[in-house]
Amino acid sequence: MNREQHLRNLIMDKYISLRKFSQKADIPYSSLMTILNRGIAGASFDTVMKICKALEINPEEI
Repeated sequence: MNREQHLRNLIMDKYISLRKFSQKADIPYSSLMTILNRGIAGASFDTVMKICKALEINPEEI
């Protein structure tokens, strides 16, 4: 399982939908979808930190 699939699984375990998660994490839905489809490596540090904070995980877990 790649990082993006792992991240998608973490989100879906805690939230009803990806859209609800993006609202909770305060990131645009389109940015979340880009990360999940193209890879997290190109995401900004701030966005990754918002994702981790909303999921209550350490960035190393991704």
